[in-house]
Amino acid sequence: MTTLGELFDVAVGRLQEASAQPVATTPQARAALAGGVVDVLEQIRKGLGPRAYTPVPTTEERALTTGERNLEGGLGQAGAWLGTAQSYLRPLGMGEAGRLVDARITAAVQALAAVRDTISSHLDPDRRALTPYAYLLRHQAAFDYLTHRYSEVAWAGGQVVHQLAQGAEHPGAAEALEAARTSLAEASVRARAAARTADHSIGAFPLALAVEPVQALPDEPLSMVTARLEQDSERLSRAAYGALHGRGEQQLSGSDLKQLSRWTALTRILSGQVLRRIAADAPEDALRARLNETAGALRTSSQAWKAAAEAWKSIVDITDPRERPLLPPPGYDLVRKGQTSQIPSTEPHPAVVISHTACVRVGHLLFGPTWTPEQPPGDPRPVADILADAGGVGPLTASLYRLPAAGWQMAVAAPWTVRRAGAGLVTDSPHYRPPSLERGQHFYPIHTRQVEALTNAHVAVMGAEQASAGALLDAARQAGTTVPRALLDASAHRAIAEEQKWVAAKPVQAPAARALPRAHVPTDLVLGRRAGLRRRDGAL
Repeated sequence: MTTLGELFDVAVGRLQEASAQPVATTPQARAALAGGVVDVLEQIRKGLGPRAYTPVPTTEERALTTGERNLEGGLGQAGAWLGTAQSYLRPLGMGEAGRLVDARITAAVQALAAVRDTISSHLDPDRRALTPYAYLLRHQAAFDYLTHRYSEVAWAGGQVVHQLAQGAEHPGAAEALEAARTSLAEASVRARAAARTADHSIGAFPLALAVEPVQALPDEPLSMVTARLEQDSERLSRAAYGALHGRGEQQLSGSDLKQLSRWTALTRILSGQVLRRIAADAPEDALRARLNETAGALRTSSQAWKAAAEAWKSIVDITDPRERPLLPPPGYDLVRKGQTSQIPSTEPHPAVVISHTACVRVGHLLFGPTWTPEQPPGDPRPVADILADAGGVGPLTASLYRLPAAGWQMAVAAPWTVRRAGAGLVTDSPHYRPPSLERGQHFYPIHTRQVEALTNAHVAVMGAEQASAGALLDAARQAGTTVPRALLDASAHRAIAEEQKWVAAKPVQAPAARALPRAHVPTDLVLGRRAGLRRRDGAL
């Protein structure tokens, strides 16, 4: 999937190709190419400052940075000089008619427009963040990265202008083109010098995909599995952030969370089997040991997701009762009085379908394109075929890393899903059955301890998913593959943790506590018996 860094590379590369070859000798062709460079400069100008669609916490727009001001000033001067050159090169009365621009210049313009589209895909029309990655664009380091890359584009555009100036028949046009090239070169150098704190991990910034499942079909090429898994992870990341903030057209329900946990648990165990299969034929002992350790981490993660699903065993979300305990048949009196009714049927959340699809894709990679979760696994595919479709051990582990990275975000959102369900959660657990319950009433509001169990189960998932993601990164490095996306994910996870306050993005060892004398506290105060005192979570 295309990232910001790749789009900038395309723009710079196309401009370099245009400047490396001789241009057409006619004045009209030179004027058309100069107009194409003007379009490039306009795309850069649209991507600077508040026009870059960066999210803002308030309604106020941010001011331009020093690097952006330097670059914008040079762009204005260069645009004016290019306009002058066009007036000399274009025949009188020709206007814009018949203008033909080099296809490479057009490709550069489209790539720069796609940069803004990629950024804006993470924001809604009110510029609120739709993904945690959007928060990374609030910082000076992100602004400096965009400035740094735009300055590279401006420099490459200046080289195209320099080629246009070579052999220009009109002396005024040649002078104007060289002045435009000088303005772009100076602006590029000054902007790059001012953007010294650029965070180049922003280059891995992805396109935010809509939370719409793309089914895994039997006739889908297996060489596309890893790429589609990365796209599924992007969709799950956006769905998790929507669930965390209560956004989206459809809210994640308790039934959705239970089914999602089941499919994710199976996905992790299948991913571990893929790695164990590959480890058996690994030529290096170090890589073999690393892959087996990673498979063990994925197994632990699978067990955590399975435990989270089992925590819902006796709990029903009455707003979406697809997942419910087996109910006894209604009594004769209820049937005779017509007081029985069918439980309403609802569609699963798209995140559930996406998690199921990701599970099927990993199964296809391991067992073949006809495998489904409902059938016995069968014999796994040859290791050579798996690696050929995945592109090697390194790309495979890098793609699988994206699954727990997004799974951590979903685990963070799960407690808030439980909290929003609120009074809609009921249980038939005999351990928490109220003594005053009427006869024949099977369900009653869940107990606070059950809510705590649900929360703790997903907190355990968070730790397991972090461990799995870290193990997959180590395996990718062991195989000689870098994962630039990991730095971006780490920053996004840190933003989530800071926003939630209670989430620890990385375990930190606390310093040893000092042994202080404990003051005597009256028993009635500890139990909260005094008037005006209220206990909360076992504390005053």
